[in-house]
Amino acid sequence: MERLRPGWFLQGLWDAEYQQYRLLAYLARVRREYLAQRLYPHLADLIASYEEMRQLARQVEETNPTPELETLQEILTFSLPRVESSIEEGRLLYETIANSLYVQVVGVVPMYRDEGYVLLRRGTEREVHVYLYELRRVYDAQGQQVAIRLTFVGTYAQVGFLSVREKLLTERKDLPVPLTLGVESLWKLPIEPTLLPIIQRSLPKWTQAATEGGLG
Repeated sequence: MERLRPGWFLQGLWDAEYQQYRLLAYLARVRREYLAQRLYPHLADLIASYEEMRQLARQVEETNPTPELETLQEILTFSLPRVESSIEEGRLLYETIANSLYVQVVGVVPMYRDEGYVLLRRGTEREVHVYLYELRRVYDAQGQQVAIRLTFVGTYAQVGFLSVREKLLTERKDLPVPLTLGVESLWKLPIEPTLLPIIQRSLPKWTQAATEGGLG
């Protein structure tokens, strides 16, 4: 589906009713995506758009009114609560799915945990989807941040996570003792738009919990 671009409310006809119609049509499509358990990229786009509109709304309030600014303020006043509501719906779905995932350590917990494997199984399917994860510490004005990368390795037909790990150790020698996390979803949820973004955002927490013995 079409993405919500930065400054979308400044594009097309400069008319409040037209922009409101565009937003409502977009939010209806997002709702259908949520019903299909597809979260991204629209949830991230909505959050970015909400922050952009909120900042712009503050600037408009501090500026002398003109007909153009009054139209913009009307668009923002209409849009902000509706976008916020859609974000909250997406966040609730995100949390519901994230909390339903069962995560376990497969094999041993090594000293080095910034690279390893994620083994993903969905619902009753027999295939295991394997991803290499990499955590990189970067520093900016806000301090230390963690950059997370997931790379698809392949799909394996083995039923057990342990057998998949053993096969990986045989096939790939670059990580002799990798931290391997098995992730099981109760349902066969979409991988790219839902499960991978949740896994990616959860990895720092999971690797820390593995160190502390807080995973299954």
